[in-house]
Amino acid sequence: MRLITFYNHGLTMGTPPNNPNKNPPKRGQVKGWTKSATRRNTAFLRSVDDHAIMATEDGEPLTALAITLTVKDCPESHEDWESIRDAYFKRLSRLGMYRHHWVTEWQRRGVPHIHACIFFPEVTGSAYIELNSKILDAWLSLTEHLHSKPLSQNITPVFDAVGWFQYQSKHAARGIYHYQRSPENIPEKWKKTGRMWGKSRHWPVTEPEKKLVTEQVFFTFRRLCRNWRKADARKTNNRFRIRSARRMLK
Repeated sequence: MRLITFYNHGLTMGTPPNNPNKNPPKRGQVKGWTKSATRRNTAFLRSVDDHAIMATEDGEPLTALAITLTVKDCPESHEDWESIRDAYFKRLSRLGMYRHHWVTEWQRRGVPHIHACIFFPEVTGSAYIELNSKILDAWLSLTEHLHSKPLSQNITPVFDAVGWFQYQSKHAARGIYHYQRSPENIPEKWKKTGRMWGKSRHWPVTEPEKKLVTEQVFFTFRRLCRNWRKADARKTNNRFRIRSARRMLK
């Protein structure tokens, strides 16, 4: 028998666990991305309810932004990096941030950066421009000693569920072998890295649906998924997506 787990957007396929450990050991020091961390992050992203993503629990509309935050110089330790990250999101909370999700990844030169999706009560016009400025200034003031530059930061509006899918698909598709998550790019002077991803409260999520199927159904369904991915990739004429779809079963 095989296990297929259907999320709100996306699915996973594999073998059901055999006598899972009901009392797993405590986590040790976190040293970069692991398969389990990647799996948990992906499961969360796929569970988000896209129909409710652009509003609060009370139905009030939200403004969403996808951001990438970088520094020129590497922090001395992972504690310094965590301190900057936590202080940054606290500042955004004081600006009215409703929810957020973030991941830490690495540049090839061994310097960390943050990808995040942040949500605020809806703002438009000059108020939107002012909010963007405050979001940028908060990061630059906290990382001035690391020589961060305004042009090295990126803030992109997320207008609707399609924008969330673009953010979600990018970070759900990256495994531990992606160069931005490779242990080879972790700063040499860091003995550990701390958490690789995190999220706030107030996320609308749905529970995944799990199905046990026979081997024949499993492999037939898997081939159908690959064929759909190949066809969808060809429509975009993106050679990277086409190559990824062709190699899906490997």
